Amino acid sequence: MESSIRIENLQESNIEDLIYVCSSKRLTDPVHQQGIKLKKQWLHEMFGTYGSCAKIAYYKDKPVAQILYYPEEAVKTKAFQRKDVLVISCTYNPFTNAQKLGIGTKLLKSVIHDAQQKKTCLGNRQCKFILAKAFNTGEALPLSEFYRKKGFISTPRNDALYLPVTSSYEEEPLIGKYEPLPEDLGKAVVFYGPICQFSFPFANKIADLVKEVAPNIAIKLVNEWENPQESIRRKNWWLIVNAKPIHAFFMATEQFKQEVKEAVYGKT
Repeated sequence: MESSIRIENLQESNIEDLIYVCSSKRLTDPVHQQGIKLKKQWLHEMFGTYGSCAKIAYYKDKPVAQILYYPEEAVKTKAFQRKDVLVISCTYNPFTNAQKLGIGTKLLKSVIHDAQQKKTCLGNRQCKFILAKAFNTGEALPLSEFYRKKGFISTPRNDALYLPVTSSYEEEPLIGKYEPLPEDLGKAVVFYGPICQFSFPFANKIADLVKEVAPNIAIKLVNEWENPQESIRRKNWWLIVNAKPIHAFFMATEQFKQEVKEAVYGKT
């Protein structure tokens, strides 16, 4: 079994394999294709600036899983960036035949080893700590549980998990809450980015749901990587409707639409 699994660093030559891991079922979807295009542009940009920022796992020579990471200082939308901090954005293994084989663990251990050996995209500098974003796709083990099993610890604000490498955790300043901007009145501002290829299609779905509730509202789609100040001014909130931040996740459709309705028309 071990001989059937191999881990490769992301290179210009295997970017398509990384895309395949997350998008194998959506390669013909035109909206998702736009998200893929943005992701590829971002990967080329990151590779040229920082080097390899992902690892791909192959099982029986097929790409089946990936782990994506980057220096926090590369994130343009952050008002405060900590130096020598490695951010793991995503660890993903969607193929059932490749699950429960320890592939995710191998990917994570490889990143941790690189961080300990100063061989990451931090420019061969020491890594202070690794910060992992945790979410649950509902497909397998929740990422928060996965990372905790590997020694990661919740941050004091419980908004991510971290693993010390050469230093203890360094708290970042609070960015504060969104303050209503006059220009946001009467419109919906939807943010998306290139780090995940699902971001653009999700933004389009969000815009469609907002239109179902408020057909006459203006929609503004913003690429936060190209326009980071737009995101920073809104405290990195993903959706502002009529100068109000929306909290409900868009996949909780009825709750989401109700909150949008209240933002546009007020509570009844």
